[in-house]
Amino acid sequence: MQALIVAGATRNPIDAVRYITARSTGRTGVALAAGLLERGADVYLLGSPEARLRGAVVPGEEFGSTRDLMERMEAWVTTHRRGAVVHAAAVGDYELAQPGADKIPSGRDRLELVLVPTPKIADQVREWGLVGPYVTFKAAPPGTEVAELEQIARRQLHRTRSDLVFANTLGRLDRDVLLVDESCRRYSKRSHAITALVDWLADRLRISSPLPAPRR
Repeated sequence: MQALIVAGATRNPIDAVRYITARSTGRTGVALAAGLLERGADVYLLGSPEARLRGAVVPGEEFGSTRDLMERMEAWVTTHRRGAVVHAAAVGDYELAQPGADKIPSGRDRLELVLVPTPKIADQVREWGLVGPYVTFKAAPPGTEVAELEQIARRQLHRTRSDLVFANTLGRLDRDVLLVDESCRRYSKRSHAITALVDWLADRLRISSPLPAPRR
């Protein structure tokens, strides 16, 4: 069974040279891909340019805009319906209503852009026919309490029909991470949550080989 890891931020164009993006390096998705690769899994990393650089040893390809990412994910899912999908990308929720084909001249005193919502990729993955394990990610606004974060994750779990949600809060991304499915497991360190998610995926991918023993 193959696993698709989606990591990094989309880049929705404004004109020929500018785009709207998010602050996401793809570090978590690459760590998951590397962890599964160490276990002997068949991993494909669909990433932003930065994520692909970080995960150069993992087979895969780059994505650009939200719509480009959606097309690439759909193409993968339709040929790997029983595979696993880990949707860890920071997907742009808005795009320009009419992106310019040419470069907008600089030096203007004012530039107004009209943005419209992009498709919700996470809500469509099951519609494409995926029957394998499906993991989504959720970053809640700063100040969100842990109990509220769990409820937000549970709503996403049901809406997307994912099997597990990796949830945390902006401003404290490296601590208080939740893995939410029928239960809710809380981790004080992000690295511990990533390791737990690799274990969860390896179990569902039926990978029996353990991680290499640490060097002494």
